[in-house]
Formats: sequence, C-alpha cells, structure tokens
Amino acid sequence: MARLHGTGVRRPRRRRGTPPSLAIVPSRYDVDRDALARQLAGEPRYRVEQVWDGLYRQLASPGELTALPRALRARLDGLAADAAVFVVERYGAEVTAVITHTIERWDGREAARRIELHVGRDLQFIRINGTVVGGLVGVLIHTVSVLLP
Repeated sequence: MARLHGTGVRRPRRRRGTPPSLAIVPSRYDVDRDALARQLAGEPRYRVEQVWDGLYRQLASPGELTALPRALRARLDGLAADAAVFVVERYGAEVTAVITHTIERWDGREAARRIELHVGRDLQFIRINGTVVGGLVGVLIHTVSVLLP
C-alpha cells in the first residue's frame, strides 16, 4: 500500500466488491501501529498500545476510551476530524457521486425499507415522541385558546 502524502495513512488496495471510486478512500483500518505512533508523538509507547488496543481490538471510538486522559481523547477526536476533512476534501466528489448514483437507483419503497432497516428501533421512538409532542402542543394551543377569549 502506498502512503497518502503527509497523513500517515496507507492508500488501501481495492477491496473485493467495493465500487472503484470508493476503493481509494482510506479507512481507520488502513493505519498501522507505526503511523499511529507518529500521530501520537510525545506519548509513551504503552499509551500508543493502549490506543491501538481500544481502536482496533475493542473497536471503540476515541471518546469511548475512558482509560485515556481527557486531553488525549480530545487529541484523538481532533485527529479523526482532521482525517475526515482530508477525505472529504480529497475524495468528496467521488463519494458524493457513488452515494448519489446508489440512491438514484432506489425506488421510494426500497429507500424507506433501507432507512427503516438501518435506523431500526430509533425510528419507532421518533414516531412515538412526535405523536406525544404533537398531542401536548395541541392541548397547549387548545388551553390557551379557551383561556384567552
């Protein structure tokens, strides 16, 4: 894998079944321990191992690594944000094109099915909360209209 200039991230090879334009977008799994150590310059080696274990064995997000000092978690979040900005600036057009092309192929029922599949139970809570809030607002409006002639 070739290194992406100045990022400490390896350019991934095309993964089987991945659309060609998305194959060039690096993921968190394209970083090796040495690149992580370079990104965490100034931290002791045991801390680099602790971060590696959390990110790649536990599959946790930086914010979930509560055994790390708060400053280091903030630094990791900053690195993740920087990487996201890099990917969006560098590959945003390709990613947008793939997403747009994929969604344009869906019909309305297929889109609804996929959204419900990914959102799952949260969608039901959203529906219930919307109903409750709407009902409460309706009662409030009715009460105000009755009290103020």
